[in-house]
Amino acid sequence: MKNLKLSLLFFIISLFVFSCGQNDIKTNPSNLDQILKKFHNPSSGKIMITAHRAMHTKYPENSLAAFQHSIDSGVDIIETDIRTTKDGKLILMHDGSVDRTTNGEGKVKDFTFAELEKLKLESDDSQTYRVPLAEDAINLAHGKIMVDLDMKDVYVKHLVNLVHKTQTKKQVLFFDSDFAVLDSVILLDSTLMLMPRAHSLEEVKEIIERYHPPVIHIDPSFYTKEVVNAIKASGARIWINALGFADAKAKIGIVDSGYTPLVEGGANIIQTDYPLILNKYLTERNLR
Repeated sequence: MKNLKLSLLFFIISLFVFSCGQNDIKTNPSNLDQILKKFHNPSSGKIMITAHRAMHTKYPENSLAAFQHSIDSGVDIIETDIRTTKDGKLILMHDGSVDRTTNGEGKVKDFTFAELEKLKLESDDSQTYRVPLAEDAINLAHGKIMVDLDMKDVYVKHLVNLVHKTQTKKQVLFFDSDFAVLDSVILLDSTLMLMPRAHSLEEVKEIIERYHPPVIHIDPSFYTKEVVNAIKASGARIWINALGFADAKAKIGIVDSGYTPLVEGGANIIQTDYPLILNKYLTERNLR
């Protein structure tokens, strides 16, 4: 019982420290020129921050409001998910169905965009948020912030055409783990930036040889010195996720324990659900 009380007290204190710490988190709006300069200089020692599904702790994930909040908060990269509607429109939606994130039910591919527009994104406030077109989101990000396009269910040509139409190819990453999908992107435009996802050291080596990408996504399961050294030697940045355990620690105020292993391992792009907390941690260590 005594240990339980101590644990509860520690948890309450952690929450208090965490909530108080938010008050002194100050950021400037995203600046694309500075972001791109940093992105293309991976040896600078600066760590970039990616907002997972845009900054969704305040606004619905993958919403235009979450995009704007990311830009206003000085995030480097917005990660977002692209799917295709029944009538061929590209929209932002992580899941294959609308059940979790809207007040509707059914598969995304069974809706026209006009039907999706009638749904409301689930939100903690009284405002109404709608499922956005990918074009509207990319236009919102144009000239302000980098965007990672996670290609969930997409005709690659349509997405490439959209990036050309919005004139955003210098700030957009095409993300996938399927080499066939990545090959399709490059066949359409060899100047577009890929972010392949690797699942082992062997895949890292193959990706470097095959694509020479500016960034490679790796997972904690093979976050080793050999992997880090191979990627850095190729001139690419190393992307790793804080999603899950690291973010969970940071959320309750155990920030050092959450983020330090990721930083000390050598990654220089970190994707998180809590960009403001990570920004404060990195800024205090002169890593931003």
